Amino acid sequence: MGLDWGYFRRLYEDLHDHHDDVAGRQRYLAGQQRMAADHLAELAPLRRRERIPAGGDDEQRWRIMKLYALSRVSDQLIELFCPEGDPPAGFGVTGGRAVIEGSTTHRLELGGWRVTATPGWLGSRRLESDGLAAYTRFFTDIGLTPFEHAEAFSPFHHEIFAVVQDPGATRVTLEEVLWPGFWFGDLLFSRAGVRVRAPRHLIDAAVATTSTLYFASRRDPRPTSDLSHGWGSNSQWRTSFHRFYSDEDGLHLNWDGEVDIGEDPPQRPADRLDDDDPLDQRRELLLHRCFVRSALPRDEDDRFPHDDRLSLTIAEWPLRPESIVHVPWTR
Repeated sequence: MGLDWGYFRRLYEDLHDHHDDVAGRQRYLAGQQRMAADHLAELAPLRRRERIPAGGDDEQRWRIMKLYALSRVSDQLIELFCPEGDPPAGFGVTGGRAVIEGSTTHRLELGGWRVTATPGWLGSRRLESDGLAAYTRFFTDIGLTPFEHAEAFSPFHHEIFAVVQDPGATRVTLEEVLWPGFWFGDLLFSRAGVRVRAPRHLIDAAVATTSTLYFASRRDPRPTSDLSHGWGSNSQWRTSFHRFYSDEDGLHLNWDGEVDIGEDPPQRPADRLDDDDPLDQRRELLLHRCFVRSALPRDEDDRFPHDDRLSLTIAEWPLRPESIVHVPWTR
């Protein structure tokens, strides 16, 4: 099979025909399972971290873009099984915050580019079990490896969906894994969705469930920021997949990022502008892919973590400085 980089894009676009029909979505995905598995198998070189990132290797860059298209399928299915709505009583906070006036999200609403059920408000979300089952079955069947990492909360492995705010707690604890994450070899394809219990000074429930989710294309009604956003109907599909790896050398967050924020201060490449954002915020944003603590920066939806890179021995929150490791990296 040739490297048909458009297959997963077509899969994503065809899913729109089954937006409101879970049974139809399941049938469509089941019919695509064998072909999708073959296309994923083509991307096997991405299963292991290169000691030198892709750089000028054009074939590897095409693989990374093709995997990005599959990640859009994942984001679409997650959004469909986590629609806007109230969760069960006692489940925890899954949203609920006013849009910051003057923010990018606010400007998108004013311009008509962002339409939600409640303008000016980032609402709660709920889980829809049938859609979740279709998501889990499809990605397992095409050759990804599901995981939960249920022993402890890890921002590397877990996307926070719900927070039980507990003023008596002294640390973040994992209450429940709601949907699995997936590995492609050592490459983290997607994180597991979780419900956690935490004191507000470590994880603010409203912030952690409504702040802009980076490295994600969609989670409506939650804002997201993805390098494809703002590009045309064809150009957006030339976006690179964000590569987070776990291997014998540690956990590697955004391996293709050129700025090691494990260093203090980070050393930027000569052709890059300085980033004046506080280092602790940059590390929080890359680790969680969103902000989780208050006070939420007013420009939280206008950051750029895509250039940053960080390697750790373990991903805990709060981040322990001694967990940071420096792994050889060069273009």
